[in-house]
Amino acid sequence: MQKKVYNLIKLIILLVIFFNIGKIFSCFFVKLGFDLNTFSYKDTAFADTLIELCLTIIVIIFYYRKFIIDWDAFKKNLKLNWQECLKNFILLFIVKIGASILTSIICLIIGIEFAESDNQKIVELLIHNAPIMMLISSVILAPIVEEGIFRLGFKKVINNKKIFIIVSGLVFGLMHVFPVETSLALAVVQSIIYVSLGITLAYMYKRKNNIYFVIIPHALNNLFGLLAALILV
Repeated sequence: MQKKVYNLIKLIILLVIFFNIGKIFSCFFVKLGFDLNTFSYKDTAFADTLIELCLTIIVIIFYYRKFIIDWDAFKKNLKLNWQECLKNFILLFIVKIGASILTSIICLIIGIEFAESDNQKIVELLIHNAPIMMLISSVILAPIVEEGIFRLGFKKVINNKKIFIIVSGLVFGLMHVFPVETSLALAVVQSIIYVSLGITLAYMYKRKNNIYFVIIPHALNNLFGLLAALILV
């Protein structure tokens, strides 16, 4: 019981930091005399990378034993486990396509025009203006942070398999969309893709109970998205 409460407190602290660290850094930059309104996309990408780096360090400190234990287990059969990660990435890609098709169908049925989420629009702008920074931030750091919190952290608090998968997927998906300036209906529809990916990643983690089986597919998914944004958009 004490361990469960301890893990819950750790998760709450991480969530508070995760959802407020941007505001903390903004206040810090203002105190240093920076005018945030003059920040270029490159400046914003640098700040975003710095934030992700801080979050990565915090998450690893909170769960360093699990990261070490999982890596020791993962590297024992590195080739086979990498193949499993590639399969997980392919599954993620298939889920993403399926969720995108479902989203388009729902938009047609309810009569709203689908648009990218505000989060996705900002990411694409940053990718085009600072690709290296975004590579570090979204492909290397973000998967560690997000899987560390929304999979590892939630799993330590929620024992029930189905509840863990649903809650982890919902929180992960909705945080990529809300808050928004668009209509609530559009925001909910936009969240379908992210929630689907979150649920899939939660299922993968529950099945293997090793954080690297979700960090690596998540990183590959973000890398694919980054390259697609650079080439196609």
